[in-house]
Amino acid sequence: MAEMGISALEEFIGEIGLPRSLREMGIKEEKMLKEIADSCHYSPGSCRRPEPEEILEIFRECYSASGTAC
Repeated sequence: MAEMGISALEEFIGEIGLPRSLREMGIKEEKMLKEIADSCHYSPGSCRRPEPEEILEIFRECYSASGTAC
C-alpha cells in the first residue's frame, strides 16, 4: 500500500509540473550537492539537528539513484 501511495504521489507531482528528482531540478553535477546541503537550515521542533555532511550523504544517495524520485 505504501509503495502504491508513493507512486501515486510521484505521478501527481509530475502531472502538476513539479520536479521529481534532483536532476529534474537542474542539478547537473554532484559537486552542486554540497552547496545545497550547506544551505539547508534547522527547523525548530525537529528531533535533532542534522549535520551538513549527513544531508550531503542523503543528497548523494538520491543523486546516484538514477530514475528514482529523490
